[in-house]
Amino acid sequence: MDRFDVIINGLRKFNMTFLVIALLFVMIGIVTILMPVPLFGQEGVVSRPSAGNAGWAFLAASLSISVSVLGAGIALSKIGAAAMAALAEKPEIMGSAIVFAGLAEGLSIWGLIVAVLILLKV
Repeated sequence: MDRFDVIINGLRKFNMTFLVIALLFVMIGIVTILMPVPLFGQEGVVSRPSAGNAGWAFLAASLSISVSVLGAGIALSKIGAAAMAALAEKPEIMGSAIVFAGLAEGLSIWGLIVAVLILLKV
């Protein structure tokens, strides 16, 4: 049992380190998106009046995709486990299991559609 406790504690430390590093990268990404940086040597030249809002649009599009895919992944993990358990008892309900899995995947498609619509407005 001691060996497994060491492994579990090591995984917990790894997970915490991973979360801290991921949060650091998210903060760096947000700061990078929101800072107005002149590109290609255009110092102070703004081609559109909404150029300051482009960072917010990119942030909204990325959040749209990431949150929808995360939600679809969580839903699919629950649906997949339940579908496998149900298929072990009744193999004839495979079509219903596939339909429910497709409904969960539809969440990520909607997130992609919203992100594309946001980016077309930029």
